[in-house]
Amino acid sequence: MSRQLTKVEKRMKASVFTLGCRVNQYESDAVAEMLAGVGFEIVPFGEECDITVINTCTVTAESDRKSRQHIRRAMSFSPGGAVIVTGCYAQIAAEGALSAGAAAVVGNGEKSKIADIALSLVNGERNIKCVGDIMKAPYDKVSVSKPTRARAYIKIEDGCENRCAYCIIPKARGGVRSRPVSNVLEEISAIAKKGYSEVILTGIETASYGRDLNEIGLSELLLEVDRIDGIERITMGSLEPTVMNEAFVENLTRVKGLLPHFHLSIQSGCTRTLNRMRRKYTAEKALSAIERVRARIPDATFSADVIVGFPGETDEDFSETVEFCKKARFLHLHIFPYSKREGTEAAEMPGQIPEPVKKERAAALARVGEKIQSEILDRYVELHGEADPVFVLCEMHRNGITNGHTEHFIECDFETDGDRTGETVAVALTGRKGNVLTGRALN
Repeated sequence: MSRQLTKVEKRMKASVFTLGCRVNQYESDAVAEMLAGVGFEIVPFGEECDITVINTCTVTAESDRKSRQHIRRAMSFSPGGAVIVTGCYAQIAAEGALSAGAAAVVGNGEKSKIADIALSLVNGERNIKCVGDIMKAPYDKVSVSKPTRARAYIKIEDGCENRCAYCIIPKARGGVRSRPVSNVLEEISAIAKKGYSEVILTGIETASYGRDLNEIGLSELLLEVDRIDGIERITMGSLEPTVMNEAFVENLTRVKGLLPHFHLSIQSGCTRTLNRMRRKYTAEKALSAIERVRARIPDATFSADVIVGFPGETDEDFSETVEFCKKARFLHLHIFPYSKREGTEAAEMPGQIPEPVKKERAAALARVGEKIQSEILDRYVELHGEADPVFVLCEMHRNGITNGHTEHFIECDFETDGDRTGETVAVALTGRKGNVLTGRALN
């Protein structure tokens, strides 16, 4: 039997590729740091390397297909290397990942073991399956010491207990497990000392943070993060309308660094469709939640996820969603034609909508969203000249142009002398190109 390594003993390379959500992106950063910690040189996906980690998604059948495709791509890039498959597809379909060519499959509750598993693969082992019962898994204690983006993702929670009719994710992520408050604050404090000024608190069901801890909830956590020296801008992952009650919104108004933009997991603007989806609110309650925030934070902007063509959705149901979106005036709409996911209740529902109808509805709603967005952006440019500039976190610099996002999560391009990535710059807006603002730096 070959001896177990604790660190690579010669120069070896590893790459990490991510499919899916912000939580996966955060966890991939953590995996890359763990691999670097045992001696691997981290290289871009596509370069020949000894270990490739594919962090997968399984939210739709298409996500599964892409996961398998990237396993095969990794094998073609590095025929002599080994592929580790982790993430939601790995949790749901471990045997499928192995049959696609993975040397190791690691579940969502075991990502902290990936560096050790990589060393085992270097040592010659293969066909490793490390996938536990996600319903019994504790919070997996992975962390990031140096985020790869100027807007730093901070994972605060894992799992979901909503049991929506269309969603497989609870089976891949388990129940709600919150990260201890002290651990969240320690990580944010550490990256703030390295110059990171904006954090995005994210999770699979972000709004449920703290439900299992009996300590504090999400809004109270925001207040704690707001006290950390160096953190100037705070935002959250996707929220459900149900969390945005009076007490929650009152706490939001006390978070000085909170950015006035909120992404909502709306899914439909029709109450009948929401009931079939097994969502926990009506369209009226969702709209009231938006209005409640705007009453206390008048300049707040909102984006939303919307599914069209859910089983049983009539033309009238769809029209209600369109009217809802017009009333809500979303800055961004993320529109998804319903995709049948085997293993979910919705996949067996009667009234499945033909693909052409789903595409037609998605296009029609997109046109409505684009018109609303155009009106909002034009007004935004009018308001924010030199007398009332926007503040943009610089995220990327290329060919003399800096790109970032305003406090309302609107993309902006402007000229700078040199790379100012990580800085927050006052910008007078001068116009827009499509949905990207243009402006002039004032500092």
